[in-house]
Order: sequence, then structure tokens, then C-alpha cells
Amino acid sequence: MGKLLRVLIIEDSPDDAEFVIRELKHGEWEIHAERVDSAPALEAALRDPWDAVISDYVMPGFSGLEALEILKGKGLDLPFIMVSGKLGEDTAVEAMRAGAHDYLLKDNLSRLVPAIKREMDDARVRQEHRRAETELRDKLDFIQVLIDTLPTPIFYNDPQGRYIGCNKAFEELIGLKRDEIIHRSVYDILPRDLAALYNRGEAALLTEQGTQVVEGSIDCARGGRREVIFYTAVFRNSDDGVGGIVGALLDITERKQSELKLRHLSTHDMLTGIYNRAYFDEELERLRRGRIFPVSIVMADVDRLKEVNDHLGHAEGDALLKRAAQVLRGAFRKEDVVARVGGDEFAALLPNIDEELLQEAMDRLNASLEANNVAHGLRKLSLSIGSATAHDGQELMEAWREADERMYRVKKGRGRSEFEKAPAA
Repeated sequence: MGKLLRVLIIEDSPDDAEFVIRELKHGEWEIHAERVDSAPALEAALRDPWDAVISDYVMPGFSGLEALEILKGKGLDLPFIMVSGKLGEDTAVEAMRAGAHDYLLKDNLSRLVPAIKREMDDARVRQEHRRAETELRDKLDFIQVLIDTLPTPIFYNDPQGRYIGCNKAFEELIGLKRDEIIHRSVYDILPRDLAALYNRGEAALLTEQGTQVVEGSIDCARGGRREVIFYTAVFRNSDDGVGGIVGALLDITERKQSELKLRHLSTHDMLTGIYNRAYFDEELERLRRGRIFPVSIVMADVDRLKEVNDHLGHAEGDALLKRAAQVLRGAFRKEDVVARVGGDEFAALLPNIDEELLQEAMDRLNASLEANNVAHGLRKLSLSIGSATAHDGQELMEAWREADERMYRVKKGRGRSEFEKAPAA
């Protein structure tokens, strides 16, 4: 016994239907057939599963073309063979355009079995293709839902750099909906300088394969620019060809800000905001090894700081230290290094300043101190100050010691803000 063939015959003539069934038996199938000859009967019959449909072209009150439209309306993809007592070229063309898979004459059905087998095979291929497409679509939908739940912006481009997909985090970062992003290039989405950088990296990645990391900044939809790292890699098609590039963006803005803050804290005094001893020592060594001479050094000590701390409290002492930093910073140039190098001690490195220019700097410092004291009324700030000038690297460390010693002599001898001038060269 052969394989079951369920065939629906649309035919107004029982004899013609029986003739079709006899011809089908040559295909060594076990035939299960039903004949209908009207639209309502066809609608009812289509509730059952069928392997193929064979239809007369024209019948009283019904036609094969109408039957074909009913099948298409239900989304059924069944082998549909049109048969007719007469065959004209126009009729055959019309039937095939309407979706019939073959057109046969009733008096010559020798091609019926081969046509049914061929069309059933084709229908099976189409069905498998649709099933594969559905499975793929389901998988893609699942992947899209999955990446949409991730907080990391993710995108993927074709080899020409056009976006072909992204997740919600990427949409939110860019400030565009997915359909506004798809098919656009990086130049349409990113700042031009970053797009050019990314494009160069993408071109190299497509050539060299592997992965790539690019750092840059982008305009954020929420306002401001964000520091990001692009992690990108090539993905491949099923035929092992290059499908494009998938990428993820890591927002490192806070990390960058933390790094800057840590870097600032590592080089600056927390209380006064000016440079600290570690940075001063680095700059002193850099200048010693360099060729920017002469270099003058100014040392300053806040007088009576311990007394202020003991009698008025550390808050008052801290206020004096902040004022001292203000006075020194206001007296010197931007390129000069002003640092707090001890509890009550400050130092300044003045590149390209000789003895004559040092005296001018001292005059500015004196004026800055006087102006600060006027502004603060009874809370007077007193500084003991010493200075010296070096003309080469060997003299620099000696000049530092000399400026420090002069400062202490002033502090010991006067205990108030008086300047000991460097002797003329």
C-alpha cells in the first residue's frame, strides 16, 4: 500500500473527478479524495488537511480562479493544478499568473502524477523554508528582547558601515528610535571627528578581523558629551562571509571623572587647592634636569600658625593657610608652580626668572599680601619669606636650601612678613 495522498478535487462532473482519481492511482498513492463544486463547499472542505488541489477551470456558478483566491485568502500553500476541457494560451497565462502551479488538459492527464509529485516537493521545500524563516525570526526576536534588557548600548553594522540593528540602550544614548537609526551611517549618527576615527578602525577591523577597542566621546541625548569605549568585532554569515560588525559601548564618563579627581588629589593639596609636596618635588626634579634657566625659588611660612590653632581653633588656622595660598597664587604667573610643601610652609618655582625679575615678583607678592590683609580687616596674615635664584641644574637644589634658610632667618629674627632679598649676582 502506497503513501496516502489527500486530494481535493474541485469539479462539477463526478465522471471527470473519477477520471482524475484513476490517473492519480498511477502514482502508487493511496488516494483519499473529496469533490466539491461551489465556494461554500470548498470553504467547508478546507477545514480538513489536504496535500493537493486539482480544479476545473470553469464550472457553472464557480471557477478555478475563484477557488484559487479562496485558498490564497486562507494563506494555504498547496499544489494547485488547473485542468480544463480546452486550453488556450491566454487561459493558461491567466491561471499561472493567478497562482496555479500547472495547467493540464482533461483529455491528456499523463503529466498529472509528475506534476503533483513535483509540486508537492516544491511545496515541501517552501514549507521548510517558511519554517526556517519563522524559527529564525523567533530567534532574532528573542535575541532582540535579550539585548534590549542589557544596559550596555549595542549596535551592529553592515560591511558598508550602515546600521542594521541596535538595542534600546543605544537608542536612548543616541536619542533616536531604531527605525531612525537603521540604514544610516556612522556619519549620520556620531560627531564627524569620532565617526572618521571609528570608520578607520572599522575598515581595519574588516581587513584584519579579530576585535578592536576605540576610545572617544559622543553627544548624549540627555545632554553633554559622554566618554565611551567602542568594543567591536566582525561577525560572519552562514556562508562564512563577513556579515558586518557588532559593537558595544561602555560609558566611562564617571570613571574618567574619577581618574581626573584622583589625579588632581594626587598632585594637589586638599585644603588649599594648590599643588602639594609630591608635585613640587617632581617639578623641581624636572627643572633640574631641564634647560629652562634661570629658575627662582620662593619659600614662605605662615607666622604664628600654631598660636592661632591653639587659641582660636584649627578652623581659623585653616583659613590662614587658604589665604596664604591665595596670596601666593595671585602674585605669580600661571606657569609658576605654587605648592604647599609642609604644614605651614609654601614654595614657588619660577622658571625663566632671574634676580631682577624675582624682585618684581616679590613686590607683587608684597602687594598681594597687603591687599589680602586689607580685605580681611583685623585678621592679619603674616608670612616669613626667603628666595634664591639658580642658573643651572647644579645650583637648583642649593638655591632651594638657600631660600629655605633665608625664610627661617626672617621667621626667627622678625616673626612677621618681611622680605629678605636675594643678593645681586
